Amino acid sequence: MIAWLTHHLPTADGKLIGGAEMTDQKLLNLAPEKVIVYGPNEWQKAIQADKLIITGTDLLTDEAMIELSKVNPIVMVHHLQTRTETRQKLLSSASLLICHTPRHLQLELEWTTPKKSTWILSPHKPSDFQIKPKENFALWAARLHQQKGPLEAMAWASKAEIPLLMLYDKPRQTVLEAMSRAKHFVFLPTGFDAEPRTLIEAVLSGCLVTTNHLAGISSIVDWNKPEVMANLVSNAGQKFWEAVL
Repeated sequence: MIAWLTHHLPTADGKLIGGAEMTDQKLLNLAPEKVIVYGPNEWQKAIQADKLIITGTDLLTDEAMIELSKVNPIVMVHHLQTRTETRQKLLSSASLLICHTPRHLQLELEWTTPKKSTWILSPHKPSDFQIKPKENFALWAARLHQQKGPLEAMAWASKAEIPLLMLYDKPRQTVLEAMSRAKHFVFLPTGFDAEPRTLIEAVLSGCLVTTNHLAGISSIVDWNKPEVMANLVSNAGQKFWEAVL
């Protein structure tokens, strides 16, 4: 039996509120074996499984991380980890540490020493994305947070003299529809973003993407080529389960 320990769970009404939740759900849907999902406060049950996969450390107590480190779990982290002594112990004990991008993995390996490590993008179906006749505007879509670079996107669009459509807190389908028509997609984060999903979606939607080195995806060779991105994300689920099993 495989235990999946995470705080990236659907809300009470079944909605997935963010990228990490979407990634976890897609990977669980592709699982070749039975997997039981546990929340952070159920770690004592999860620790008894034949194989333990942890996909989020944020809500684990220090006690939980110390005890979990004793079973050498597989750990997948969706974002840059806060550097604490107990989290270092947990990540360093991992039989396999998985990050989503090369740069993210490099940053985590600066302070941890897992037995093995690799990077795997989140799975997507390229056929879910449309490329419509492109219109001369740029799109920025993210949470309305300074780290997501809304002001930087506005400055870029102003300098480039390109109309900018800014979408935040909008349904995913609304964003994808606009993305299918946008000639440009701009995302200039002000802090490290391990795997901005919108960049994957923008590339697969045929946008010309402008970003910076703080977007972890930019550390992948030829990441902005649709055929390269399509191959990476369409095989990501299979690659993940081959790595952990």
